[in-house]
This record gives sequence, structure tokens and C-alpha cells, in this order.
Amino acid sequence: MTQPRVSVLVPTFNRVNYIGECLDSLLAQSVPALEIIVIDDGSEDGTADLLAGYVARHPTVRHLRKENGGKPTAVNLGIQQAQGELIWIFDDDDVALPDAIETRLRTLAAAPDAGFVYSPHYYGSDGPDGRIVQGRLHAVAPHDPDSFFPRLMLGCFFHLATALVKREVYLQLGGFDTQLLSSEDYDIQLRLARSCKAVLCPEPSFIFRQHQGLRGAKAIRYAGTDRSKVFRRFDQRVGRKLRENLALGEYLAPACSAPLNARDQQAALLARMQVMASKGCIPEMLEDLSAALALPGADLATCAQMARKAVCTGYAWSAIEDDWGGLNALLPAFKGQRGGRRMVRAMALGCLALAKGYPGSGAERFAKARAALVLGLCSVL
Repeated sequence: MTQPRVSVLVPTFNRVNYIGECLDSLLAQSVPALEIIVIDDGSEDGTADLLAGYVARHPTVRHLRKENGGKPTAVNLGIQQAQGELIWIFDDDDVALPDAIETRLRTLAAAPDAGFVYSPHYYGSDGPDGRIVQGRLHAVAPHDPDSFFPRLMLGCFFHLATALVKREVYLQLGGFDTQLLSSEDYDIQLRLARSCKAVLCPEPSFIFRQHQGLRGAKAIRYAGTDRSKVFRRFDQRVGRKLRENLALGEYLAPACSAPLNARDQQAALLARMQVMASKGCIPEMLEDLSAALALPGADLATCAQMARKAVCTGYAWSAIEDDWGGLNALLPAFKGQRGGRRMVRAMALGCLALAKGYPGSGAERFAKARAALVLGLCSVL
């Protein structure tokens, strides 16, 4: 059987200091790519001149230039232009390992029904000469097909740059969401996981460069220190997209398309509550918890356990801290229903667990402990 061909897409914007090392690593693959398409999203530095040299020396390198519109528009253009059966989307500041294509092709060959393959990766940093220095491994645990999508909804556990994806799958999904100027990778990973089977390649495929340089599209350009705040804002949009587009039974593992009985409905509502909490969608988190409490025969102990856990999940705490007034405005009505006060106490215990068990400065721990005290008092007053 003929081996599928790989098109590498490298969207770039003002990364002249990094993209050379990136391209060198892609050109050094033990199994060469069919083509390396660099989509220049309106760079204003020396990127165009640098790329002209690569195009002249390497016939597999193509350069597409467009007006700045963000990574989704750049990648979508590359997908339309790509000739390979497999797509590898690779960031312009990272470095591929020499056998990245070879090892993942081997894994895909053993799982022909998979829509994509993913792998572990290494973290890296800038060395004294600016070249990347390999650091610790980001290991990826295998997940069975039933739990893969629900687990991914709770948090992104693999990097899109490790994925080789069938081009036909990207086309069926309609490409990247152009409304997302951040969290666009996570959004497409979720849509991939929902639509097709994934297979894990155990060998790492690239080094993820961690640096404090500017990131993102021109409209939201941000420093590495602001990454968490920007990601939370766009992850909230991703969470609300999930809520709008998924049936409740899809939050279960395995997913259930049949009408849910009361027990499964509670499990699905609590699972969706966890997902909403992980994205920092606090009103939606409370709405799902309230709906679970309102079910006939609701298991209050399980609801309380999941409410405590939800506060400790993903962006939940940072969203609560940034909009404390918004949470307080929702609590009076919430406390008025059966089990509501118990749930507020459970959330207080979640904040206390964060204060005691998670790393952070003294001020950060104090803020969580204070929130635990206020919620605890709120549950009895």
C-alpha cells in the first residue's frame, strides 16, 4: 500500500528570529514531507526575505502570503492548498524531532481506521545563542475511545503540533473557527476528537519552545506572561460552543444518544458542569448543578462531591476570583432550592482545598482561603 504523503503547514507572523530553526528541523525529517507550506500572515519583520531564501534552496518549501487575520485564516488557506493526504500543522517557533513524520506514519499504518495520530512532546527554551534547548518530556497517557472526547473536554492533554490529521477530516469539519484568535487549536482538537478515532504514537514528535515573546494575531498580540488570561477568555467561548452544539448524552463516557433516565441525566449534567467549570463558565456551571439538584431522587452527596471538584478544575477559580460579584449575585436563588446550601458549602471546601494543596504565593493562597470562608458563611446565612 502506498504511504500517505504529508503536507506541513506553518502559519507565521513576525517570527523571523525563530522560523529558520523551525524550517531546518522540518527539512531534516527521516521521512521527508511532500511539501512545507509557510503561510505568512502579514509579517512586518524580515520574514519574507528569509523565506525567499528557503524557497530558492528547497523545492518542497512554499510561501503563501496574506493579510493578517490570525492563525485560523492562515491554516484554512494552507489546508485548501495542501496536496498531501495528511496535514501536520506546526508552529513557527517550535522544532520538530528528526523522526517525527516516520514514527507517526508507522502508528497510523497500524490503525487505518483512525482519523489522526497524536504523540507526546518535549518542552524547550531558548539557549544562550537563541537556539532551542530540549527540556522535560510532556508525557501523554493513552485513553480508550469512549473516554477520549469527554477527557479532552475537561482539559487539553495533547498538543495539536503532535497530530497528523487526514486532510479529508479537516475539510469535513470546515477547517478552523475564524472567530477564535486564541484557543483555536483546542477547539479543532475537540472537533477532531468528536468526529473520528485517535491513535497515540508513543514517540515524542517535537520540542515546544516556551518563551516570553509576543504571541497571537495582530488584533490580540500578547506577551507570554498574559497567556493564561487570554486562553481563559477564548476557552470560555469554546466551552459555550460545546454547550450549544452537543447533546447532553455526549458528555457521558460512552456517549449516549438515547433518552436519558434520571440517573444518567444527573451524571451527564454533572459531567457538563465540570466541563463548564474547566472553561471558567461559572453561570453555566451553576445552571447545570441546579438542574441536577432538581431531578427526582437527585443524589445530593454525589452533587456535592462534584461541586467541590468543579471549583478546583481548570479556569474555574480564576474566573470566580475575577468576577466575585457575579458569583454572589447568583447564589441567593441557588441557595433557595433543595440542596443548594450544601452545594455552596461544597464549593467552599473546594476553595479551601486549593488554598491548602496548590502552589502559589501567600497572597494567592490567602485569597482562596478567604473565598472559602465567605462561601462557608454564605451557606448558613
